[in-house]
Amino acid sequence: MNYFPLISSIISAIFVILLAIQYHQRKKKHQIIWTVSLIMFFITTLLEFLAEFIYVTYPSSIGWNELMYKLYYVLTPPMVALMGAGCLYLLTHKPAGRYFLYYTIILTIPLFILGLTAPVGDDLKQEVVNAGGTEIGGKAMPSYVRIFSPFFTIPGGIAIIGGAFYSYWLDKTRKYNLLIALGGLFPFIGGLKTRFADPTFFYILETIGTILLFTGFVLSWEYIRSRKAKLNSRVRERNEKK
Repeated sequence: MNYFPLISSIISAIFVILLAIQYHQRKKKHQIIWTVSLIMFFITTLLEFLAEFIYVTYPSSIGWNELMYKLYYVLTPPMVALMGAGCLYLLTHKPAGRYFLYYTIILTIPLFILGLTAPVGDDLKQEVVNAGGTEIGGKAMPSYVRIFSPFFTIPGGIAIIGGAFYSYWLDKTRKYNLLIALGGLFPFIGGLKTRFADPTFFYILETIGTILLFTGFVLSWEYIRSRKAKLNSRVRERNEKK
């Protein structure tokens, strides 16, 4: 049994709770966008684990059923794009993030409609057989559905990875951005491999990316908290001198 999707699912669930708490406290748009994105990630990784569990428990099954696979496929690309939109909201001028968010929503509508209604039965079985397990890509989907994926994942991945590196370049004390960049890079590589019919190690790369992203974001919160504490301490010292 491959437990990597379960690990990713548990971490993402914790991540969602922490982000929701942070949004409740600070009401920043990038926080609610990331929360929605990570809810989608939680669902997709949970579906991966359920497919793996069914596949191992019932040898006559293929793990995935049509509904699970369709839901998995239509959630994954927008999830990456939403994460990228959150990064743009945080790191650039607000219009850039807002326009990319609109772009993501507009593209998501036809992806959901076409993806959830696409016929995948026989192709899905063949995909699992070819992969020798539940680590499969999107080849079971018709080409008119698969064509949407790179329009989400490429700009979304560039926004996550590039945004984190850019933030580190602006301020070298924010070393957590390197973890965030690597956290985006590992799943991005796994997604590219899967796109070109090589899904091996995708679950491992996905879990490594999840751990790095989670660690990077936690360190970023600690960095912000520490910086605020130092600022408040300096203000108190100045007031005392007066």
